[in-house]
Amino acid sequence: MNHGYETSLVKRVVNQLVASIVSGEYQDNILPPQVILSKKHGVSRTIMREALSVLISRRMLDVRPKTGTRIRPAREWLVIDSEVAEWRLRAGLDSEYIARLLEFRALVDPPAAALAATRANRHQRIAINAAFQRLVHTSPSEATQASAEEALQEAIIDASGDELLRQMGSVVRIGIRSMKATLRAQPQTLPRATEAELAEYGRVVRAIDTADGDGARAAMQQVIARTTSIWVEEAV
Repeated sequence: MNHGYETSLVKRVVNQLVASIVSGEYQDNILPPQVILSKKHGVSRTIMREALSVLISRRMLDVRPKTGTRIRPAREWLVIDSEVAEWRLRAGLDSEYIARLLEFRALVDPPAAALAATRANRHQRIAINAAFQRLVHTSPSEATQASAEEALQEAIIDASGDELLRQMGSVVRIGIRSMKATLRAQPQTLPRATEAELAEYGRVVRAIDTADGDGARAAMQQVIARTTSIWVEEAV
């Protein structure tokens, strides 16, 4: 079998299994035997075994003798994985998970801002300022503003020059993007960036411009502190 086709097939089955898991399809959180799953999804047992291995490696499934393959509680899933972050939100939005996601963001964005202040080159500083201006002047629509804010955050992390922070930041962005999409589908209004939050982002950008690492870190911490309580409250 073509390796690329096989990989695509495994990915398709993984997505189908995730959809079934988050919808609560499996009774008592126990998956049927592999032979039944293979027939249901129209793939070989080899492909099914690889798909299940993907979910096991991401701590979504647990295989034990005599009890079969069980679905682990969503809170135990490997959130550090960007795809799992999205799947976790599809399984249900709750204030505890949002708080954990924003705590994770607090480990990424402040140190990235501090590093950007000392490492950013001229082109990266221009990109950060341009992204901030887009955020300030963007239309008030939720999706447009969220996109502009994400672009600013990504520009800062890119300027940090730290590959680990960049990868961790990717997980944070995907998680927050999914969180916003979930909140947007609910009756309440998705909170928009306030004037105070924009002012704090402005302090982050000015600190980066002046190579003030401590100031950039502190200002980004203030951005996160202000938004955390708002997001958690919206999820209650």
